[in-house]
Amino acid sequence: MRSLLLSNSTTSLSFIDTSRLTFEAVLEVVIICLAGFIAARSGLLNTQGQKLLSSLNVDLFTPCLIFSKLASSLSISKLLDIIVIPIFFAISTLIAYGCSRVTSFFLQLNDPESDFVTAMAVFGNSNSLPVSLTLSLAYTLPGLYWEDIDDDDSDKVAGRGILYLLIFQQLGQILRWSWGFNKLLRKRSHLELNTYYTKNGALVLSEQSRLLDGEQALYIDQAEVEEVSNEVEPSSASESSSSASASASASALASASASASASSCSSSSNSDDDDNEDEDDDDEHREVKIQSQGRISTFLSKVAGLSFVKSFLAFMNPPLYTMLISVVVASTPLQRVFFSSGNETSDGSFIQNTFTKAITNLGSVSVPLILIVLGSNLYPSQDIPAASKHYNRMLFGSLVSRMILPPIILLPIITVCVKYINLSILDDPIFLIVAFVLTISPPAIQLSQISQLNGIYQREMSGVLFWGYVVLTLPTTIFIVVCSLEVLKWAQS
Repeated sequence: MRSLLLSNSTTSLSFIDTSRLTFEAVLEVVIICLAGFIAARSGLLNTQGQKLLSSLNVDLFTPCLIFSKLASSLSISKLLDIIVIPIFFAISTLIAYGCSRVTSFFLQLNDPESDFVTAMAVFGNSNSLPVSLTLSLAYTLPGLYWEDIDDDDSDKVAGRGILYLLIFQQLGQILRWSWGFNKLLRKRSHLELNTYYTKNGALVLSEQSRLLDGEQALYIDQAEVEEVSNEVEPSSASESSSSASASASASALASASASASASSCSSSSNSDDDDNEDEDDDDEHREVKIQSQGRISTFLSKVAGLSFVKSFLAFMNPPLYTMLISVVVASTPLQRVFFSSGNETSDGSFIQNTFTKAITNLGSVSVPLILIVLGSNLYPSQDIPAASKHYNRMLFGSLVSRMILPPIILLPIITVCVKYINLSILDDPIFLIVAFVLTISPPAIQLSQISQLNGIYQREMSGVLFWGYVVLTLPTTIFIVVCSLEVLKWAQS
């Protein structure tokens, strides 16, 4: 791949050269995935082993990768210069979210299925495939030097491209391990996964919800149906159930009121004789009651604070903790302690030569391990749950919402911004390449980890990754690279 060296002139690559370059970048990823596929097919890496590798990667290797890349690359000045990347991330995420919701509506998917499609749409791959492709393009394509950078060269172009990807990647990581892990791909009950609603709001349970382990019949009782209805019932269905619930509540309230009234009358007749005796103790009782209420309020405040802490801790995970630590290190003098190259007579600090290098080596394992797990997921094991009722719809909706509809909307917007908006980073040619590649990248590989960890839609995840990476990635990536080069020539004209 590196042997295809062209002079840094305005000469453009031919379509064949661009196709070859893109094919080699994609093939690098495919070969590593193939190793995981072979390991799964031969029985060397079963589903339990995949989950173990995913957990190890999430809890150890991925945090190390985040710290080594983010804490060393960020600074306050760079955060100010690349403010456009969070804006681009927010716009692209909102567009993908809208596309996924519209697609899910037309495909008539239930809430868990719609959330799965949304996760596939909003979380694109910004790591393995885009990084390898950006590095290849930086050392291959002519005309990528930025006139705002003195003595710009291929190494600087590659460094800027990786930085842009890194910022986009970390923003995606934060959203992926928070919203994605805790909401879109969270653990769900078997009943909730197989609950559907008709257009008139009637509750429909799929045949899968009546099967237990594929053999024994499972009949859903009314309590379970009401529990699911309370969790996932839309407004159209809640109107009909709320009236019945309100009637039952009213009857219970009336009975309770009648009972309370009778009890009150009985007690009042007995208490008339004691009014004079209790009158002297009223003030004391009120004071005790006020003090008791104060203690209760304090206790409730502590409980509320404890509940918030528990909710926060449940929301966080190792990658998110590492991101917070990385931002603190990058924004303080600690960055020089961990990543300083030392003075002229030193090769680096003691911490850098020991702790930082160890963290960097551990982080280098993350991407290959993710690709190995990805390849193993492409060979679905027999011990994972069966495909859902709308398996084909979910695959179609996920791929269309990720790789087809958002690029149709985003690419013209990016093109117009690069041509007419006077913003420094938009003049950087490698930023245009990165932006185009990110808009059409397949779903993030780490979604397979979240799917395995939460035990949800694993077979659907395998299908999406197979079609996204094996079938669609090569033609769509070739198309997007050619388009980005044409837009680059038009913007510079």
